[in-house]
Amino acid sequence: MKTTYNKILKSQILLTILFAVLLLIVQHDLLNLLYIIFLSFSFLFIYIGFNRKSHILNIVVLPYTFLSVYNNIFKLIIKIYADWGTVLYVAYFIGMLALLIPVILYDYGTIKNPIWQLVATVWLIISLFLTPLISIEGNAVIVGLNKSNLLMALIFLEYAYIAITTWGYKFYFNLKISNPTFFYYLFLLVLGIVTVWISFFNTFILSASEWNQAIWNWDFSLINPINSAIIKNVWQLYFSALDAGIMEESARYVFLITLLIIFLRKKGRATYSILLSSIIFSLLHILNFSTPGANIDSILFQIFHAFGFGCLLGVILLYSGKLWLTMLFHTFADFLNFSLIPLGYGGSLVSNENTGVIVLTVVTVIPLIILMIILENQKTRAFIETNIKKTFIFSQIGDII
Repeated sequence: MKTTYNKILKSQILLTILFAVLLLIVQHDLLNLLYIIFLSFSFLFIYIGFNRKSHILNIVVLPYTFLSVYNNIFKLIIKIYADWGTVLYVAYFIGMLALLIPVILYDYGTIKNPIWQLVATVWLIISLFLTPLISIEGNAVIVGLNKSNLLMALIFLEYAYIAITTWGYKFYFNLKISNPTFFYYLFLLVLGIVTVWISFFNTFILSASEWNQAIWNWDFSLINPINSAIIKNVWQLYFSALDAGIMEESARYVFLITLLIIFLRKKGRATYSILLSSIIFSLLHILNFSTPGANIDSILFQIFHAFGFGCLLGVILLYSGKLWLTMLFHTFADFLNFSLIPLGYGGSLVSNENTGVIVLTVVTVIPLIILMIILENQKTRAFIETNIKKTFIFSQIGDII
């Protein structure tokens, strides 16, 4: 099987070199020359058999290079055949989903050390985030889909499944709990209620001038996806919310698995894994500085909120074993935030320095308190440990957990 992946990847590299040469001739962009050099070394290392060097180089440069060249080629094609834009976009979308499969199988699948598995995953997320996508005009659904990052989220979900299974771990979208008790469902319900409340708080704090408007007296007239203050295409709003749920929760799944292996023999492995995965998850929001309208205050709020919310969703994922559930909660939270109308911004609480600190404390400390309560409770900890053994750790080491 390894030989097959080798042949497919070499063929893909050669084809991408040809595309990059064509782009260099047409666009006169020297970045394509850099792609050609990287791709040539990649092909040479695979051909000669420099396996270690080949895997490192491929993981670092191939995902971004493949995606960039592919996108630039389709930009040219769509520009020439503009009348076929929708059909070409469908072909582009399908091709993007298949584009990274060879490099994931051949290169990412060979990583044995969980630390490097984690590092490689973070690097792939950065590569996906920085990849320039094509632009498309016409159908509102297609335009909205393209402007959202749902395509990148699906690519990463695909990566998560392939990488986790080739690394020897287990991937469950919906783990079936053995002999769930009333206490299990009750606690899961409490976690869900707290998660929904924090989602509402995080949205309505932006419009609140009094604390009750953020804590419980919510004005739902401020939520309208058709009149969103930040996303004008309603389809883009729906797809963007779904993108966040899929992308970020798939990333959390990979982070937790690799960290649980790293902290395998530590007594507090679940706590360490949840906290560190949330730190990584929150710091990745620094990349949002490249988005229009971003500033230090908004990014800092995103980082602190992402950490607290990440701790809560990490607990839910380990406690329930249900990836779809954390995706649903995350999608709901982003849908609320994206759907806030222009009148929903400018609340005095969040803009005030003193109350702003309290806001950050709420979105950070409450999830941490819940994390500590759950991991100190014998019954809830037992469910988490059982799920770790069944789901997150591969069978070869399950007997030492």
